[in-house]
Amino acid sequence: MKKKPVALFIGRFQPFHLGHLLAIKWIAARSSKVIVAIGSAEKGFEPENPFTAAERRKMIAKQLAAEKLSKKCPIVEVSDINDNERWVAHVDSHVPSYDVVYSNNPLVRMLMKKAGKQVRAIPFFRQRTYNATKIRSRMRVGKTWQDRVPKIVAKELEKIKAEERARLLKAF
Repeated sequence: MKKKPVALFIGRFQPFHLGHLLAIKWIAARSSKVIVAIGSAEKGFEPENPFTAAERRKMIAKQLAAEKLSKKCPIVEVSDINDNERWVAHVDSHVPSYDVVYSNNPLVRMLMKKAGKQVRAIPFFRQRTYNATKIRSRMRVGKTWQDRVPKIVAKELEKIKAEERARLLKAF
């Protein structure tokens, strides 16, 4: 029997939503391990990146624990370097060894392929609904967003007053 590969799944997770969770479960079914890399780790308290790496890590870790995926899905943080030529090497220096990258992000896919990495797409799970940009927008205007993130994540977001933060950051 062929050994399952170690996978890398990188995202900003601003916030971690049900699409991300479904993607991790889908990848986990095909992998021996899924390295969940929190990108743009240095960012937080910005309109497009309202949550800190520590907040995102906590949300993701609590959800993965509830799914009994903690051991299979280590979480790492990767800051931005704003240099596409060096980005893959930068990512590689911050994450454990992996065999395949799962991503639907066109830039991530292009850079990883250019670096000789094996890249696979992930099925989109209700992409129009499970979309972090739309979720942040709904938070800003007071529309329902809680049904678009896992319940555990919704509780964490409510604890840090995510709606209030999203509204305040919009003004900047």
